[in-house]
Amino acid sequence: MMRPFTTLALLAAPILLAAASAPVPPAGESADAALAKARNEATAAANKLKALETAAAKAGDEAARLRAEQAAAAAAIDEAEAKISESDASLRLAQSQVALAEQRLASRRAPLAALLAGLATMGRQPPLLALADHGSVDEMVRVKALLDTTMPVIERRSAALKSELAERRRLASGADAARAELARNRDLLTRRKQRFAELEDKAAKRAAQLSGEAFGAGDRVLASDEALETAGSDAAARRSARSAAAAIAMLDFASGRPMRGDSALPPANFSYSLPASGAVIDGLGSINRAGIVSRGLRFDTARGAAITVPADGKIVFAAPFRGQDGIVIIDHGKGWTSLILGVASDRPRGTEVRRGEPLGRALGPIGVELRRDGVPISPAFIAASSVPLSNSGNSR
Repeated sequence: MMRPFTTLALLAAPILLAAASAPVPPAGESADAALAKARNEATAAANKLKALETAAAKAGDEAARLRAEQAAAAAAIDEAEAKISESDASLRLAQSQVALAEQRLASRRAPLAALLAGLATMGRQPPLLALADHGSVDEMVRVKALLDTTMPVIERRSAALKSELAERRRLASGADAARAELARNRDLLTRRKQRFAELEDKAAKRAAQLSGEAFGAGDRVLASDEALETAGSDAAARRSARSAAAAIAMLDFASGRPMRGDSALPPANFSYSLPASGAVIDGLGSINRAGIVSRGLRFDTARGAAITVPADGKIVFAAPFRGQDGIVIIDHGKGWTSLILGVASDRPRGTEVRRGEPLGRALGPIGVELRRDGVPISPAFIAASSVPLSNSGNSR
């Protein structure tokens, strides 16, 4: 009964020794290479991130700093992705190392388990039955000698298995750490992507703000240029006027113009005075708001102000006419006539009047038109060229 178990034990011992001394095949080389590559990429990304962050800190203007911050955020995303790759490679390496350790443990446990199973079977055989079989006693002696020889090896291999088990637990812990690092790096990547999106939004808003400010600044520059050009033109005009005035000041007075009796100007004995004293509202040739060209002078006289005869003559009309409350027409002879608008006069038609005599009362602002043969002439110019220059002068 014991012979098969003894044979099993004898066969298990060489198997155990062969398994313990057999070389372990290398594993995880591709995982190591991937991990090294990932670490190099992560280091390069971290160096690039530091350089870009330094450039962002040194950026002088806001636009350059914002561009540098965006570049730094993009580099941070690259670094986080590289760290994720590194963590993933570390996790795969740890998982492969755990699998390899479990394989080695299984290969080393198998012979020892077979031997221990045989010994356990022999231990369960009754001692009396073993003594009854003389051959079994001899086999037990040989097995005892074999066990005495292999037990140190078994003890060493058991210690090695304990070390392998501890290594497996360490590798499993490393795999858990790599898995946690991978989760942290993914969370970091999410935060950095959010930061990059915030910087992009900030850059877009700042670009719109700067565009508006630049547009406003351009308008201000154009306005300044126009103002500068206008000021330059005004300055040039003032310089030209001063030069012309200085040149005119150096000239002698012009000699008087000879006058003929039939000239456009009145003869020397034609005395003419303005019929009222007051501010001039419109002059000869001026255009009022209605677009009508003035044919004489218009005075800002108060209602009821005294109006005098401008020059000797005969009243040919004194009455309201075509919407005018009062019109007086005086014939001075030789084609000269005066038309006074806005005057209430009690002088009848055909009355001879002399310069300076009362003519009537103003109904408000009055108009004075002087004509020679129907052609309007400025009353102020005629009054200034007359011998008596004042309304209070005596009549001829």
